[in-house]
Amino acid sequence: MLSPFVTQIIPSLILSLVGAVVTGLLLERLQKWRVFIRIEELFILVPILLNLKGNLEMNLAARFSTSANIGELDLRLTRRSLIFGNLALLQVQALLVSLISGLLAFGLGMLSRNGVHHALQHPIHNPSTADNAAAGGTLVTDALRGGYFEALLVLCVSMLAASLSSAILGSFMCSMIVLCRRFKINPDNIATPMASALGDLLTLIILGFLSSFFAKLMGTLISTAVFLCLLAAVAINVVITFRNAYVQELLTIGWGPLFAAMAIASASGLVLEAYVNEFEGFALFAPVVTALSGNAGSVFVSRISTSLHSSSREHYVIVATTLFAITTPILVVFLAFAWATGQAVVTFTFVWSYLLVVAFQLIIALGVGYYLAMLLWRWDYDPDVYALPLLSSFLDVTGQLMLVGAFALTRKMAGPAIEVVEEIAGEPPEKWALAMLFKL
Repeated sequence: MLSPFVTQIIPSLILSLVGAVVTGLLLERLQKWRVFIRIEELFILVPILLNLKGNLEMNLAARFSTSANIGELDLRLTRRSLIFGNLALLQVQALLVSLISGLLAFGLGMLSRNGVHHALQHPIHNPSTADNAAAGGTLVTDALRGGYFEALLVLCVSMLAASLSSAILGSFMCSMIVLCRRFKINPDNIATPMASALGDLLTLIILGFLSSFFAKLMGTLISTAVFLCLLAAVAINVVITFRNAYVQELLTIGWGPLFAAMAIASASGLVLEAYVNEFEGFALFAPVVTALSGNAGSVFVSRISTSLHSSSREHYVIVATTLFAITTPILVVFLAFAWATGQAVVTFTFVWSYLLVVAFQLIIALGVGYYLAMLLWRWDYDPDVYALPLLSSFLDVTGQLMLVGAFALTRKMAGPAIEVVEEIAGEPPEKWALAMLFKL
C-alpha cells in the first residue's frame, strides 16, 4: 500500500503540470488581445509580475504549513491571528512587488518606443520578428506613446491584479492548510505545488480582464483615484501586520531573496529567448521540466523547514528518493503524451538525452534544496522565507541550460532533436495547446 506521502504528492504534482500547460495556453491567447498590443507595457508586465508574485504565495504556503505542523493552528485564537496576519502581510508584499513590477514594465516599454529591443518586448513591436512582418511592419510608434495616464493604467492593473489574486489564493491556501491539519494531511506535501499551479493562472486571468477594463477608462481620473486607494491599502495593511505579533518581523525581512530571484530569473529569460527559435520543441519542454523540478524541490524544502522548526526527525534521504521516484515518471509520461498525441516527433537520441536532463535536474533540485535550507537555518535565516525564491529561480536557469545541451547534443549526433507539429489550418488551436506552450 502506498504511503500517505506518495498518495498526497502525486495529485499535487500532476495539478502543477496541468497548471503550467493551461497558463502557457492562456498566455498565448492574451498576447493577441488588442489591449496588450496597444499598451505594450502590459505585455512586458506579465513575466515580471508572475515571477515576483509567485514566490510570495509559495512562501506563504511554506510558512503556514510549518505553523500547522508545529501545532500553532490548533488553538482558535492563535489560528485566527495567524490567518489574518499572514493575509495582511501578503497584501503588503503583493502591492509593493506589483508597484515595482509596474514601474519596471513601464520603463522597459518606454525603451521599446525609443527603438531599444529587449527580451520582454511584444513580438509585434519588434521589426525582426515574423509577428511584426505579419502585422504589416508595425512599429513601436504605432502604439500608444506613453504618459501619465498610461503609466497609471499599468500601475493600477498590476497592483489591483496582484491584490485580488493574493486575497483569493491566500484565503484558499490558508483554508486548505487548516483543513489538512484537521484531516491529518501533511500540508508540506501539497501546499507549495498548489500555490505554484494556481497562482500564475489566477493572476493571469485577473490581469487580462482588468487590462481590458482600465483601457476603456484611459484619460479619466478614475485610474488616479484607484491608485490612491491602493496606496492607502498598503498603509492600512502595514499597520495591521505591524500590530500582529506573529508576522510583524516579516515586514522587514525576505525582500532580498525576492529581488535576487528576479535577477536570476532574468538569466533564464535570456536563455529562453536565445534558443526558443533555434531548437524546435525547446519551448514545449522547458517550462514543464523547470516547473515540476521546482515543485519537487519546494516540497522537500518545506518538509525540511518543518522538521527544523519542530525539532523532529525527518528521513531526508527517503523523502528525496521518493520525490525523485515520483517526479521522474511524471516527466517521462509528459514526453510520451506529447509524442503519442502528435504534438511532437521525438527521436531515440533525444529521449535518452531528455531522461538524463530530468535526472540531473531533479538531483540538483533536491540537493541544492537540502543544503540551502540547512545553511540558511545554520545562519539563523528561516528557510520558509529565504529558500524557495532562490531555489526556484536557480532551477529555471539550470533546467533550461541542460535542455539546451540535450538539444545541441542530439542535433550533433542525429540531426534535429524534435519536430513540433505545426497547427493545421482550420483546426481549433486548443488541439495544439502543448505545442504553443510559452511559445511567444
